[in-house]
Amino acid sequence: MPMSSAWFLVGWVVTAAQLEQEWTNFVIFDSHYLPMAKCWFKWFQRNASPNYLKVGCMDQKACAAAEGWHRDLEGEVAVSDVMESYDLDPVTAKVVRPHGAIEHWSRSRSHASGVQLLRSEEKFPRRKYIHLFHRMIWDTLQQCQQDVLHLDVDALWLKPPDHRLKAILQAHPDVDLIASSSRESNPKELVEKWGFVLNVGFILYRYTEKLQLLFDEELLSAPEPSCQQLLNYALDRKGCQWSGNDTASTDRLGRCGELKVVALSQTFASRSVDWSYDDPKDPSMPTIAHPDSGLLSLEGMKRMRLFRDMNLC
Repeated sequence: MPMSSAWFLVGWVVTAAQLEQEWTNFVIFDSHYLPMAKCWFKWFQRNASPNYLKVGCMDQKACAAAEGWHRDLEGEVAVSDVMESYDLDPVTAKVVRPHGAIEHWSRSRSHASGVQLLRSEEKFPRRKYIHLFHRMIWDTLQQCQQDVLHLDVDALWLKPPDHRLKAILQAHPDVDLIASSSRESNPKELVEKWGFVLNVGFILYRYTEKLQLLFDEELLSAPEPSCQQLLNYALDRKGCQWSGNDTASTDRLGRCGELKVVALSQTFASRSVDWSYDDPKDPSMPTIAHPDSGLLSLEGMKRMRLFRDMNLC
């Protein structure tokens, strides 16, 4: 069906093509990070996953770029206004509508793999992003009824990550969460306690009852200063026990209460900044390049300069 004759749906309708896929890829950005997003998409397209890509575009310029991605991938597209789907308190920016809000979707059919767009015409301050992050993940889990792989727009796919995730899922089919890890101080006390923290820049949320309970009990509540702190503190309160060697090159298997968690090796999604992408065949290159440039600036310019210096963008 051509885009001009798309129809409106109440709620989410999962296509047969999506049911055949193993998870939904999900990236969120606004126009402040548009240069970074364009760089991210080039890497994603080069190492494209066969799984569906869902784009949370937070303003008009970001949505226009994402529409271009849809054309490039020749895929399905669904459009929703994020700000109409979530009522936010004008002072605190906290969500006041209960999760599971009805969304209106416009959909066109073309190719099995594709891009889905979440529209918002207003700028999206960081405070609103923090309050909506886990709610958008939750709603995507419920709408798609499958796992969701969240991707930061500055976590670049130098190599296809799917085979690594599939191997972990085969070895641990009951895992609830697979996340990149790092020694960044966010939060600092858990780096000291665990030797690392889980990083939400590359994280697979499984569609399991145990993880949905974590959302219901912890992740949909008033957030910590960051989405990452909220997740790590929530797991720590359950009492995490980690197995495996405490080295940067090994995955760690964790039990956090009833939840089973895999922390990917720190070399899989590298936060290092002291290297350059000069030789694509270099076996030391990480699968995901997610350099840590420190505190985010609104425009993301410091991060873009760093990525250019590293030959990534």
